[in-house]
Amino acid sequence: MNPVPARLRQEPLIEAIWQIQFDSPAIGDVLPGVLFSELKTRCRNLSLRRLPAADIPAPVAQIDPNLRFIAKVIMEDPGSPFRWQVGDRVVTLNCQKPYVGWKSFKEEIIRMMNTLQESGLILNIQRHSLRYLDLLTLTPPPDLTALKLKVELGGHEIRQHNCQIRLEIPEDEFVHVIQVVTPANATLPNETLTGTLVDLETVPKIPPTDWDAAQAQLEILHTQSKAMFFHHILTESAIQSLEPEY
Repeated sequence: MNPVPARLRQEPLIEAIWQIQFDSPAIGDVLPGVLFSELKTRCRNLSLRRLPAADIPAPVAQIDPNLRFIAKVIMEDPGSPFRWQVGDRVVTLNCQKPYVGWKSFKEEIIRMMNTLQESGLILNIQRHSLRYLDLLTLTPPPDLTALKLKVELGGHEIRQHNCQIRLEIPEDEFVHVIQVVTPANATLPNETLTGTLVDLETVPKIPPTDWDAAQAQLEILHTQSKAMFFHHILTESAIQSLEPEY
């Protein structure tokens, strides 16, 4: 099996996300202020903006599973590659293109974890994950030829057809949730791209029991996610077209 590249010179990654979900809905109005105060000490131009989900009544959001873990506010700093989002039961750290690399992303995740732990507001971690959204533009979409994916329906091989697929693949102590969409559009700050989207989220099967356990899982979450992407999702020819560095 070929080694996993350290980086790709033709980076398809458009967004990396760390997410934590918890069962403490009563803190939804308090937590954004706590995070904003901490972030403001190092992000001088930080701003806070309500998202449309903020107008959904809390009882409705708590009942509907599609709304329970949706972000209600977003914090941004024009000088930072990161965005911070908070909901009644969820916090996410998002890094948009250009990706800062795992070392810097992990450091920011740990800062966020430390702030959440010190707040004392989150006592029951239900789930945390790493998620990577890659947009492949090697060939015009719809196209699945860059992926080790074979789909056939009644003798029709699905390679260059409009397609949306969601898979859950267990591996050791983790589950990979994979979504493939072709064609897909991505609106970035300076451009709009069209290609084949690979949305890969890696989740521990058993939630961490505390913050130390969550931090300890970060490195293996990252390792497992990269191995899935390079060994099981992308073809070798696609990897070479993306100009890997080892």
